[in-house]
Amino acid sequence: MIGITMKKKDKISPSGIISIAFLFSLALGNSVWLILSWHGGALIALVFYSVISFICFRNHHFQAGVIAGILGFGIHLFELFALDPSELQEIDQIFFYTNLILPIPLVITSNLASRKDSNGHEEKINS
Repeated sequence: MIGITMKKKDKISPSGIISIAFLFSLALGNSVWLILSWHGGALIALVFYSVISFICFRNHHFQAGVIAGILGFGIHLFELFALDPSELQEIDQIFFYTNLILPIPLVITSNLASRKDSNGHEEKINS
């Protein structure tokens, strides 16, 4: 007879909840930007942040949030210096700078969430 054991559902730490909120905000902001402007970059970011939100929410892999934040910030920082964002319309500039700024707290909160267990205690790393 094969027994199946179900793992108790882990709680998400407060920093994990904040991290997921930033991810949902980025996904929502890019969906609004896509509807208003039909930019291809907004579609890519919407899919990207939606997938990362699912990974963080469902599997509690907040390292994905750290990577997403670094990539999101890096791409928009490159666009800031390589391209001229002042050529964008005013509404597009708002969404551009939102996508530049929000990944910073995403990296911080995701990093904190990845270091904490479900009880909010710092995980011990075995060497």
